[in-house]
Amino acid sequence: MEIMKDPSASEEKVPEEVLVSLRVYSPQFVLNELIQTEKDYVKDLGIVVEGFMKRIEEKGVPEDMKGKEKIVFGNIHRIYDWHREFFVGELEKCVDDNGLLPELFIKHERRLHMYVVYCQNKPKSEYIVAEYDKFFDGIQQDIQSKLSISDFLIKPIQRITKYQLLLKDYLKYSSKAGIDCKQIEKAVALMSEVPKLCNDMMNLGRLQGYEGNLANQGKLLQQETFFVTEQDAGVLSRSKERRVFLFEQIVIFSELLRKGSSTPGYQFKKAIKVTNLGLEETVENDACKFVMFSRGSSERFTLQAANVDTKQVWVQHIQNILDAQNDFLGSSLIRRSSSSGNRPSSSSHSRPSSALGFSEKSPLKHDDCNGLFSTMRVTQDYSALKENEICVSRGDVVQVLTINQQNMYLVFRPADSQSPEAEGWLPGHVLGPTRGSMSGCCHHWCCWSGSIFL
Repeated sequence: MEIMKDPSASEEKVPEEVLVSLRVYSPQFVLNELIQTEKDYVKDLGIVVEGFMKRIEEKGVPEDMKGKEKIVFGNIHRIYDWHREFFVGELEKCVDDNGLLPELFIKHERRLHMYVVYCQNKPKSEYIVAEYDKFFDGIQQDIQSKLSISDFLIKPIQRITKYQLLLKDYLKYSSKAGIDCKQIEKAVALMSEVPKLCNDMMNLGRLQGYEGNLANQGKLLQQETFFVTEQDAGVLSRSKERRVFLFEQIVIFSELLRKGSSTPGYQFKKAIKVTNLGLEETVENDACKFVMFSRGSSERFTLQAANVDTKQVWVQHIQNILDAQNDFLGSSLIRRSSSSGNRPSSSSHSRPSSALGFSEKSPLKHDDCNGLFSTMRVTQDYSALKENEICVSRGDVVQVLTINQQNMYLVFRPADSQSPEAEGWLPGHVLGPTRGSMSGCCHHWCCWSGSIFL
């Protein structure tokens, strides 16, 4: 016989602290926090754009500061517009379908690289704000802000770091709830990488004396401090501490300034373009040393890493870059060991004089090879998603300068009646061959310690 119970007595009252615990330890709670903090973040950005920037435009700047105000704010207006007009609304849609959240970050990961550009500019911004601190204090008083301009300009850096922390919490509580976490894990991985790139670019923003455009040097793959010995025309320098930056297109050697400071600076010293880069993996039987040299030059750089693992990571990255470039340009890759004796003659490891491709007179074989294009046609309209990309229209013809491992092409678009000339990156899927643009085939070979493999 079933005993009927009083419905009002069947449920025991759950303690308030348990309810709070249940609310905290749930994916929904993390999502709500993400949305609310996003709205607060947009309000803060609004104070910068609609408050500080607008007041400066109205008031004007000191004569010796003209032009510098743009450096102070970098691309924060673009960040503000995107979050206000798009991202907040997309986050709110995730309330009805939590599965949209990881997809949102995965889909727009490239767009969030605008924070990398912001961070590269940040050290210059800090310097100008400190130089004109009284002017910015006056602007703060004019708009009646409790926080200083510096307090607001740090918020984008704090926010891009906060995303990965919130997503990690979301992953943890989703896993406990038995939810499929494959896409969430992917989102966490992506959003953990962006802050690292931001930190790398802030270091680059403190690099002084380099006159090129770092945005066109491809992805920053590694940066590390080495003891470097330079050799030029047989003259050997003493070992010096150098901060070395490895990009997809260039290697930069710099001197560390303000050592021990929380905001170190770097003075540009030397650079090697990857198109001229040679690698020597072992030196003097020292497991922590390797050599980079500039082909066509007598310059050699012996790098001593702090440990073997660091050396191996760098050697592997350099090999990958050179192999990818070798596949694309069809030129020789030299990897030498010090035991191989004298350096091979320049003809044994020469590359084309231009990254645009081979001329018709190039002595290349034409069997079992893929075509190489010096010019390509844009197959669909493309709007730049990052600061170092360019906008193109279907039918545009561009010159290919180089390609990286992410299938991104550095191209030059000549000026026409409607658009000025431009140089920047494009994804490979928007490019196709032009008729008659095949300039030859790749003759891919590798010289290793004096032996040639065809």
